[in-house]
Amino acid sequence: MNILYVEDNKINAMVMDKMLSKNNSNVFIAENGSQALKVVKEKNLDLILVDINLGLNQMDGCELLERFKKLDYLENIPVFAVTAYAMPGDEQRFIKIGFDKYFSKPVNFDKLLSAISTIGVS
Repeated sequence: MNILYVEDNKINAMVMDKMLSKNNSNVFIAENGSQALKVVKEKNLDLILVDINLGLNQMDGCELLERFKKLDYLENIPVFAVTAYAMPGDEQRFIKIGFDKYFSKPVNFDKLLSAISTIGVS
């Protein structure tokens, strides 16, 4: 499975890469929205994981999702929010915006892997 993880925190990116790689996934890391938009053009992806806060003066994960939704070749690719936003109502807010699933940090990898296992890979 080819997974893009959009995350500006290098440690979080490294942990996610290590965990998903153990599950035989190829993980591509983008530190910001601009890098993510390049990766989606270049790689055949099965899943995109997006942090919401991608740093000062950068597009955030919600803006990035909006751009992804405009790209025809991503229309069948699920996009999961992976975020430190974990207050009551945050999950519903991000699902309503258009994310397919929501995971708060620190990520419960068993739940994430379970959600990933439901994705049909072509």
